[in-house]
Amino acid sequence: MPRSGSTPAGGIPTSSASTGSRYERALPYLLQLDADVITFECASSDGKDLPLFAKHRTDKKIGIGVVNHCNTVVEPPEHVARLIRKALEYIPPERLVITTDCGFGREGLSRRIAYYKCVALVEGTNIVRRELGLPEARVRAADPTLWFESPR
Repeated sequence: MPRSGSTPAGGIPTSSASTGSRYERALPYLLQLDADVITFECASSDGKDLPLFAKHRTDKKIGIGVVNHCNTVVEPPEHVARLIRKALEYIPPERLVITTDCGFGREGLSRRIAYYKCVALVEGTNIVRRELGLPEARVRAADPTLWFESPR
């Protein structure tokens, strides 16, 4: 996403000075796009734009970024789960897609950090799936039976 206050080539502003929201003015236009899923960076803003989805209803799937591509700190799964719970206040679970804020390559994250951020993404999603009674995804990287050294 362009920096706050900028206008991408399409001419749709990406922020609103009145609320500090990056998507407030653009969201109605974005929701008109011929797309099945529209993704939004939410990790870097701690989900401050999520309440906008209460104002703008859509049948599209909404992808929210739950891990930040701009820093090397791996988010704890509980942090990811908290952001997903916040999103579920405004987006129905059947339309919510969990993703990263952006790709990892552009910011130069090492593969190892990107890998563990993805593990945290799945583990955090599994926390919320468990709370909702939904099936969980297996996280082989967190499976103790696959560790090289057994836990003590």
